[in-house]
Amino acid sequence: MAGKASVISGVVRDPSGKPVVDARVSFTKGPVSLPDTAALTDDNGSFTLSAPSPGAYTIEVNADGFAPKSATVKVLGGEKTDLEIRLKK
Repeated sequence: MAGKASVISGVVRDPSGKPVVDARVSFTKGPVSLPDTAALTDDNGSFTLSAPSPGAYTIEVNADGFAPKSATVKVLGGEKTDLEIRLKK
């Protein structure tokens, strides 16, 4: 449906596959101007971000004790996109 926000949800894991709690997940680039939007991962390493329009978004993850990691994801209008991000020490 045109004009409806898309949702990017995912999970952040450490090298062994365990969830990373309190990782900061934020947009660094998108098809439109983005407000400074960030999410913190929960106890399961899960996060959700709202993508205002279809297109490619670059997401950066920062967590204490891990190297920052970027990922690019393409979203369609009004759809949910799932993502798994593995951090390295």
